[in-house]
Amino acid sequence: RDARLAQVCCSFRVSVVVFFIPMADNTEMPVETKPVNPHVATTCTAGPIGLTAFGITTILLNFLNADLIGKDSITLIICYGMFHGGFIQILAGMWEVYRGNIFGGCAFTSYGGFWMGFALFEILMVITELEPPSKDGKAVWLCVWGLFTLLNFIGTLNANRVVQFVFASLTVLFFLLAAGVDNHDIHVLAGYVGIVCGSSALYLGWAEVMNELAGRELCYIGPVKNKVF
Repeated sequence: RDARLAQVCCSFRVSVVVFFIPMADNTEMPVETKPVNPHVATTCTAGPIGLTAFGITTILLNFLNADLIGKDSITLIICYGMFHGGFIQILAGMWEVYRGNIFGGCAFTSYGGFWMGFALFEILMVITELEPPSKDGKAVWLCVWGLFTLLNFIGTLNANRVVQFVFASLTVLFFLLAAGVDNHDIHVLAGYVGIVCGSSALYLGWAEVMNELAGRELCYIGPVKNKVF
């Protein structure tokens, strides 16, 4: 009887070992994960596209504001601005949203909408009998955009120095344009500020492309070491 009991116990131990060994080999411990956008790491940034569109159109319009080119250039600038400054910036903004960059998406789509709205208004002024806006209305419109840009500037405090300069100079540009509604000299000054602002955006777009191609900071953009928030 004792021999029989020993045989049963031995068989049970073998069965237990055989049953648990495969599980020990094939079972993985659960790992804590969080959902991520799989395209963020593989999709390139659309920032240079939006910055180039913004920069070129801003430079061209402010050559006009600074009285460096004739008023007859407005048609070319407006048509170009609607597509490059408007449509392309909106596309860049949507691409940035897709990558998970809400700041770039908000900025590019907003300023792209600004350009498309501005261009449409200028076209309607020519082909219809639309009344021109009052000086007060135009000043308020520019001040609202200046305030929006100032808020965006606060969002750049953790970004690089060049993008900070772009938004800071753009803020000054909007408020100068608002003040220049009744003062031609201030309007011309705003034009020169706008040329500097657009040039800085164009440089930043080019610098980001070059830095990505080189795999290092080949062109200065001034990364911020100490985050503000």
